[in-house]
Amino acid sequence: MSARFTVTPMHRRLFLSMAAAGLAAGCAQPDPTVRFADLTFAGRQPIRLDVASLEVVDEYRMPLADPNVEHRAPLAPSAAAERWARDVLRAAGRNGRAVMRITQGSLTESRLKTTGGVQGWFKVDQSERYDAAIAGRLDLYGADGRALGNAQAEATRFQTIAEDATLNDRQRLWYALVEATVNDFAASMEKAIREKLTPYVL
Repeated sequence: MSARFTVTPMHRRLFLSMAAAGLAAGCAQPDPTVRFADLTFAGRQPIRLDVASLEVVDEYRMPLADPNVEHRAPLAPSAAAERWARDVLRAAGRNGRAVMRITQGSLTESRLKTTGGVQGWFKVDQSERYDAAIAGRLDLYGADGRALGNAQAEATRFQTIAEDATLNDRQRLWYALVEATVNDFAASMEKAIREKLTPYVL
């Protein structure tokens, strides 16, 4: 009786790693720790609001469990959106207040179908897809607490990664994906503020 051997994604990764090591012929160096630049929006034009105070509230709560991975990323989407708000929005009036709420800031992972069998040993597939989502709302209130208006925006992006990617490769992808998503969010939010809250933009 013969035993049946099943090729699993782990076997493929092991094979690819061994093949890469053989090609390097002992010359490969360990992947250094990745360092990322501090995200800043200081270069964007500030938005001066006709309110006396500004509060930035991150309402998004990380699940800290699969399929969410934002807690493992070098830059969490909600933190990136909060940084935008603190760098760009300004309280420049004498009365009233503004509350910028970050309502969404997720980064999720989903598995993709990879090639099975012996063929899979010689093919590098895209094995995971990462989706980033950011949403927020700016509310303005008068001195008496009356709501004056609001503006809101959201942005989403996704990127896939190869099954032979290293942890550092994933860190780089996560950072770039979140950076691109928050820049989309910033553009949409700034446009919404200028359109929906025109009387309160100085």
